[in-house]
Amino acid sequence: MTTATLLPPKSALRNGVLKAPRVRAGTLGPWVIAWIERNVVHGQGDKAGSPFLLDPFQKKIVNDCYAIDGEGRRMYDRVVLGLPKGNGKTPLAAAISLAELDGPVVFDGWDASGKPKAKRRVSPDIPVAAASFEQADLLFGDCRDGVKGGPLTERLEVYDTEILPRHNRPGTLYKVAAVAGTNDGRRPTFFPADEVHEWEGKKERVHLVISNGRAKRADAWELSISTAGWDGESLLARLYNLGKSKKDPRLLLIWYEADPSLDLEDPEQRAEAIRQANPAVGSFLSLEKIEARYHEIPEHEFRRYYLNQWTSVPEQWIPPEVYDAAADTERVVEDGEEIVLGFDGSYTRDSTALIGCTKKKPHMFVVGLWERPAKTKEWIVPKHEVVSAIEAACAKYNVVQVPCDDTFGAIWQDTLVGLSEKGVPCGEWPTRSPSRMSPACGLLWGALKDKSVTHDGDPRLRNHFMNCRTKTDRFGPRIVKDGGKNSEKHIDAAVAAVVAYSVAATGEDTGSVYDERDVRWLENG
Repeated sequence: MTTATLLPPKSALRNGVLKAPRVRAGTLGPWVIAWIERNVVHGQGDKAGSPFLLDPFQKKIVNDCYAIDGEGRRMYDRVVLGLPKGNGKTPLAAAISLAELDGPVVFDGWDASGKPKAKRRVSPDIPVAAASFEQADLLFGDCRDGVKGGPLTERLEVYDTEILPRHNRPGTLYKVAAVAGTNDGRRPTFFPADEVHEWEGKKERVHLVISNGRAKRADAWELSISTAGWDGESLLARLYNLGKSKKDPRLLLIWYEADPSLDLEDPEQRAEAIRQANPAVGSFLSLEKIEARYHEIPEHEFRRYYLNQWTSVPEQWIPPEVYDAAADTERVVEDGEEIVLGFDGSYTRDSTALIGCTKKKPHMFVVGLWERPAKTKEWIVPKHEVVSAIEAACAKYNVVQVPCDDTFGAIWQDTLVGLSEKGVPCGEWPTRSPSRMSPACGLLWGALKDKSVTHDGDPRLRNHFMNCRTKTDRFGPRIVKDGGKNSEKHIDAAVAAVVAYSVAATGEDTGSVYDERDVRWLENG
């Protein structure tokens, strides 16, 4: 049987003789750091394929994670790492995961000078976990990319859902999503959990089960990484508060956050807050780009995502005073002016909205709004009126795009295709996609806050905006109905406004419903 040789860090070789690296007593971190920098490569991006060289703050994190006591035992079996968006916490967790699979991570005695030595773990079991399949794909994807094209390809085999050691060595690193089940029976040696603020409800039980499995293996540990949350009763909040209290000496809290007393309205104090919370600023993270986000998103969102501060998400999406301040009832949209016409269509249960937004000096206005009357069950949207309103708008204005809520399905499909055949530029916009809707909601929120977009003051449009509540996840806040999907409080005009402004402001091309239909017809022959 062929076995792979585990090379020591370069610093451990002196004239061809193996010596212990010069390390700080009490941590195996330098062994892990040297192994990562020698073996792991960057995945996607400008540094793709280049060695994964750790920043000083990342080295400190690794050293702290691998601290040992005088007997060579791990100081911490649980580590909670909190960093704002963009500071590379997921790639770092992936690099540590690969080290746990193939690198020197276990205490192997002391050298003659009293420094600790490290060796590879026997039969590692590493569930790379997240609350959702999408998030698990991100962490596992960074693990996969860290292998491909680098030195580890000789020692590790990468598959769709797992990474295995070559040469018949036991061990596995595999992808886990909390939504998939409880994962009972595992014996993990290392358990990295991504975006722990999302481990809620039944998902929290999965975290507990996997974590409990560590007791079956010697020196096993877990690394929970996240950005600050908003729920004070969540799993992350309990771990955060326990780490702050220092009541559990086996739990290490590494949390980068800004001083809450700093005044964000003061540019100098805001810059200081950004630097305090973002150790990657000045290296691979731009202070200017974070600074720009302050002017584009709600302050509570900025504090949570970019200053790593715990916040309570406001229930209402747009405060009435912010919305009202952006009204411009004197603005007249001239004939022939370029506009985007946002469409959110229903048929019986809800309302249908047509909201225009000018391309120059963005201004939102109601073109048409058909609402199901309250406590009325028998009601159908007058489709002929909607079509007439769209055609009239196209005749009056230069309608460059009609982005349509993609939930319309068969109810509106033929109608929109028919309009496209007449030259109306109808295209689908994915309102059900959190990765699209959340940034679009943030874009409109920032524009209303800064008054870089105005609206016509129509009370019906205002009601729809005031009915919007926020749902927040890793993509950020996005609008949902007040009272759930069966609520009679309509938000369709607000959805159409979000879509219209997003397309008008970014110049996004939504394509053509007719072209997509025509392509499918040709393919079916």
